Amino acid sequence: MAKRIPLDSFSLREKVAEGRMRVNARSRHCSIAVFLVAASLLSFGQVVAEEAKSAGVSDAVIEREFRQLLELDDKVHDEVDEWIRRNAKLTAKQVGVDPASLDLQVRQRLSEVGTAYGAFLNRHSGHVRARLAYGSFFSDINEIDKAVAQWKKVRELAPKNPVAWNNLGKAYGKQGRIAEAFRHFEKAGELAPKEALYHRNLATLIFSYPADAARYYLIDRSQVVPKSLEMFKKARSLDPKNFTLATDAAMAQQGTQPFEAKAALAAWNAALARAPSPVAAEGVRIHLARIHAYLGEAGAARELLAKVHETQFAELKADILQKLDPPPTNP
Repeated sequence: MAKRIPLDSFSLREKVAEGRMRVNARSRHCSIAVFLVAASLLSFGQVVAEEAKSAGVSDAVIEREFRQLLELDDKVHDEVDEWIRRNAKLTAKQVGVDPASLDLQVRQRLSEVGTAYGAFLNRHSGHVRARLAYGSFFSDINEIDKAVAQWKKVRELAPKNPVAWNNLGKAYGKQGRIAEAFRHFEKAGELAPKEALYHRNLATLIFSYPADAARYYLIDRSQVVPKSLEMFKKARSLDPKNFTLATDAAMAQQGTQPFEAKAALAAWNAALARAPSPVAAEGVRIHLARIHAYLGEAGAARELLAKVHETQFAELKADILQKLDPPPTNP
């Protein structure tokens, strides 16, 4: 069975889920990210034009209120991040706050942001970007149904806005509504054909759910991975320097049946060339070493593993080396 690749998440923060608090190392300002992605796809004038303006209120005033709302969102999330990081350090010293208490504190602080979004949208109900951001706020705190409600409203207000379709696709994927996820990712890609993220999300979903993909596209199961690879190729042509996209594509390449080892090596080497850090490069070398070991190319595998030094890869490295040099059998 092909290894599943997690869906790329538009929400860049992980906060409170099932009573556990975690800080995502890739944490960044989600609400600002929503605005920037939307702005990259539609001109500012187009975005504002599709937002219903409150009577007697100028565009400049609404825009200023919206910016203040995003700043509040970012400020509160930064505070929550710091609380979680600080408590993690204190917990390691056995003097941290009880998780349930911190969970309540976090939710109370975040509720202030939710209240602010609600108040803004009561005044400006047709504001598309605010609803996109409000949906991402709910997604951050794992209230997916509420996020979906906001993004559906955006879809009604601005049916040609690809961000809403993409976000709904991810939400439906999380809910197990895979056919709906396919449909929404496809629509996002149609609306913004030059945005790599949407093609990548569709490629990942196809690869992750081969049986659903075969039913949805009315194709044989053997055609699913090639279809996923085709979508990854399209995404990579649009964003050739994206390391994570390159690794996703390489992982999908490993799902070919029969296994196309040379193509997999080429894909992982392409990812290696774009590794953003020495640690990321070592992770790629582990994958390359595995394929060389599979091909019986022990020398190439050892050469790659000699450049792997991170402790987090020690067990994987040892496992590959053991397979290259199995212990002698008893006579």
